[in-house]
Amino acid sequence: MKFSRVARPTVLLSVLIMVAASCSGDSRRSAPITVDTDPVETIEPLSATTESIPAATAPVSLAPTPTAAGTTTIAPTTTAPVSSAPTSPAPGTTTVVPTTTAPMCGDLNLGATEFTLSAGGADHPARVFVPSTFSGVALPLVVNWHGLGGNGPQQAAVTLYEELAEAEGFIAVHPTGVPSVGDSRNSWQLAPSFGERDDLAFANELLDHLISDWCVDADRIYSTGISNGGFFTARLVCEMADRLAAASSVAGLYHVAGCAPSRPVPYLAYHGTDDEVVPFDGDGESVLRGADGSLGLRVFFEQVMPEEFAEFAGDAGCDPVPSASAFDDVIRYDYAGCTDDTPMSFFEISGGGHTWPNWPIAAAVESTLGYTTTAVDATVDSWEFFEQHTLGG
Repeated sequence: MKFSRVARPTVLLSVLIMVAASCSGDSRRSAPITVDTDPVETIEPLSATTESIPAATAPVSLAPTPTAAGTTTIAPTTTAPVSSAPTSPAPGTTTVVPTTTAPMCGDLNLGATEFTLSAGGADHPARVFVPSTFSGVALPLVVNWHGLGGNGPQQAAVTLYEELAEAEGFIAVHPTGVPSVGDSRNSWQLAPSFGERDDLAFANELLDHLISDWCVDADRIYSTGISNGGFFTARLVCEMADRLAAASSVAGLYHVAGCAPSRPVPYLAYHGTDDEVVPFDGDGESVLRGADGSLGLRVFFEQVMPEEFAEFAGDAGCDPVPSASAFDDVIRYDYAGCTDDTPMSFFEISGGGHTWPNWPIAAAVESTLGYTTTAVDATVDSWEFFEQHTLGG
């Protein structure tokens, strides 16, 4: 089935979909997991704004259910009361609290559902979408990470991944990041954990929850995202290669220091040559402002995007020089000779800005984020790439 785009009202997006600066530290903690579900019956369109993209749905509750240290609790709030509760489990044990209507394969909320997952030391809202064609058989999953200052419902709205999920029959989840210390903007960690927060642990717990409670096929999990979310996807390729069947980064990626994927991950990346937020050529001249409103993340933005991607190709054992093919305003670089014939492709968008290829808000954001190509589609094309790959082959 081929996806046909659904028209949505155009909105004005200010520079919110950006990238967070790299942070350091290695402090990790094991946090309890709490999930509060809140079904959303319709997908509301975005309304116009000059400041930010409003949430596409009602606010998400951020009140996790208290748990004992070292335990894991799954406790939906829109179902019948919990039939039993853990009784002082020993440290390090895992307890799943049963409910009379726990979501199982064949008994899922269709459409969009919002819940809060407490994991990795923070409470993360998340929005999961199940297609109406769900029949009880485990489905593929696409995790779509937003950019700096964004949220899950916004990312779902501007990339149209939920519409594609409905048309193609997969599950889409759009998590929401949390602010870093000293910065009120939602973000994803681009380096090992610091303080009480560990986004890598959250990502792992999110996948565990979706596999166990939302009938996700563990062999068909895919990651994508824009800017800060594209960088985070790159980090997951480095550190969670054993869980990702394929990945795609838009307007942001980097090869984390010490990156050593446990297996070659099929990978796509899209980046505009005129991106002023995440510079294509590593000149460091980003317009991105820090938490205090100042410019000055130049050291972080000295990464040359094609070279960063080439390092991932090197991890996959690919030939060092890719073949190039040009069409419209895009140059596609395909790497050959990779281990297990793993496909690796980088899309250079001539004149492209800090944008998602073929997104529906292109006209509204051109004055702030730059030109958007329509020659490729980072949603449809990435999904067509994803569905060709599984962890098993």
